Amino acid sequence: MLKRISFILSGIVILILFSIPIFYKFQWNRNAVAIGSDPQIKYYQTFSLYQNLSIQNNLQCYFPAGEIGFSIKTIPIGYPWAFVTKEDTCFFQYPLIMPFIHALIAKLTHFSLVLYLPIFSFFINFLIVVGIFRILGANDLVSIYLSLSLQFLTPVFISSVDYSEVTLSNSFFLSAIYLYERLKVSEWKKSMVFIVLCAFSIALTFQLRPESTIAIIILFLIGFLMHIRSFERMRIYFAIGFVFLFITCLFSYFNYSNYHHVLGMRGWNTLQDTQVLTGKQYLLNWIADLWGSDFKIGVFKAYPVLAFFMILPIFFKIQKKKIQFLLAGMIFLFVLPILSPYRAGVDILGLRYYESGVYLLAIGGLSTIFIETDVISSRRKISIIVIILVSLSYFGYKSNTRAIKQWSGAAKVSNTFTKKILELKPDLIIHRGLATTYLMGVTYLEIPQIVMYSQSDWSQLETILLKNGMKRILYLYWEGNQLVDTEFPRSIWNQFFDINFNFEVGRNWNQESIEIIHFKGLLLKSK
Repeated sequence: MLKRISFILSGIVILILFSIPIFYKFQWNRNAVAIGSDPQIKYYQTFSLYQNLSIQNNLQCYFPAGEIGFSIKTIPIGYPWAFVTKEDTCFFQYPLIMPFIHALIAKLTHFSLVLYLPIFSFFINFLIVVGIFRILGANDLVSIYLSLSLQFLTPVFISSVDYSEVTLSNSFFLSAIYLYERLKVSEWKKSMVFIVLCAFSIALTFQLRPESTIAIIILFLIGFLMHIRSFERMRIYFAIGFVFLFITCLFSYFNYSNYHHVLGMRGWNTLQDTQVLTGKQYLLNWIADLWGSDFKIGVFKAYPVLAFFMILPIFFKIQKKKIQFLLAGMIFLFVLPILSPYRAGVDILGLRYYESGVYLLAIGGLSTIFIETDVISSRRKISIIVIILVSLSYFGYKSNTRAIKQWSGAAKVSNTFTKKILELKPDLIIHRGLATTYLMGVTYLEIPQIVMYSQSDWSQLETILLKNGMKRILYLYWEGNQLVDTEFPRSIWNQFFDINFNFEVGRNWNQESIEIIHFKGLLLKSK
C-alpha cells in the first residue's frame, strides 16, 4: 500500500514539473507564435515539409518571395542559418531529420502541436534516464527522482522550451547510452539488435548535433581503455563502430549528393565558423563558456553542482562504470570550447552545447551519491554530501528561472513585432541588411520578405514590386545595429549585417515613418 502511494505521489510530482514548460510555451504562443533566430529556421523547415512531406523537394531554403520573382540572393536569411552557393542554390544549416519527424506528426494531428514536441522529447529523455539509473542499480522511485533532478536542475531544462533539435538529439544520445549499458549485461547472441539500434542512435545523433557524438566517443574510449583486456567488450565496441560507420556513410553519401559536403550544411558552416577564431579567441571562448564573460554566464557559474560532481572522487572510491560517466562528462565540458568553433547564444541560453556532457557528468555524480553501493563509507558523510548537493541545486533552479525570464522577454518582443506587422498588413517587407531578420518569426510565413544591401538594389526590386501590383511596402532597418557580432566572421558581418545607407524611393511612393520595437522603418504606399 505504501509503495502504491509513493508511486501515485511521484506521478503527481512528474505531472506538475512537466506542466511547467507546457504552461510557459502556451503563454508565449497564446496570441501569436513567438519564435526567433535559430528556432525560426527550423520552424520554416517544418512548415515547408508540412505543406509537402518530401525531403527531396524541401532541401533548399524556404523562400516565399521567390515565388513572385525575387532572386534567391535576396532571401532575408544568411550566415549562420543559411548558405547560398555560387550556383544560386540556398540551403538551411539544419538537417531535415527533426522537421521531417515534426511535420509527419503534424500531418497526423495539428501543426500548432509542433511547438510542444521538444517538450515531448524532453519527457522521453526523462524516461530513458530513469532506465539508465535502473541499470546502474537504483530502484524505481530513486531512479525517478534522480532523473527529475537531472532534467529540471541542470542546463538540459533550457532546451525544453526552445523550438530546437537539441531535445530530440538528446533522445538519440541517451538511447545510445541506455542500449550501451544494456549490452554490458546481455548475451552476445541476444545483443545484436541492441548493437544495431545503438549504432543507429549514434549515427542520428551525429547528424543532428555532432558535438554530442564527441561525448559518446569520449565515453566509449574510456570504457575501451578500462576493459581493453575483455574480448567480449572489445567485440561489442567494434561491432557498434562498424554499424555506425556503415550508417554514417549512407548519410554522408546523401549529404554529399545534395550539399557537396559529407556533413551537409553543418560542414559548410563549420568551415565558415573557423574564420571567427584565432588562438587567442579560442582561449577567450574557453574562459567565457566555462567561467563567464560580458556576454556569457559560464556553465560552472550558472550550475555549480556540475563542479561539485567533479570533486566526488575526493569523497568516494567510485566504481568503474560510474567513473566512466564522470570522466567522460568532465573531459567533454573542458574540451568542447576548443573543439567546437562556434557556439551561438548569449548569457545562459548559450549553454545548450553542453547538454550531452551534463547528462554524462550528472548520471555519474548522482548514481555515485544516491545508489546504494559499497563505496559509501558512512551515513554521516552521505548526509553532508546530500545537504551540499541540495544547496548547490538551488543555483540550478535560479539559473533555469533566469532562462525562463529571458525567453519570456524575447517572446514579448516577438509578439509585439508580429502584432504590429499584421496590423500594418504590408504586401512585402524589405530588410536593410540581415540585422533585423532575426525577429521575422511567423510573419515570414504570412508576408513575403526580402533583403537589400544597397540603394542600387532598389530599381530592380521596384520593377518586380510594380509587376506584381504591390502597393504597400514596409522597409525595416536597425539604427545602430546592436547584434552581438563577436561570433561572426568579420567579412560576413561587414558584407551582410553592418549595412547603412539612406534609402530613397523616388516620386512613385508616399512615405510614412514608423517604429516597431527597436527597429525603424518606412511604410511605402504606391501613388
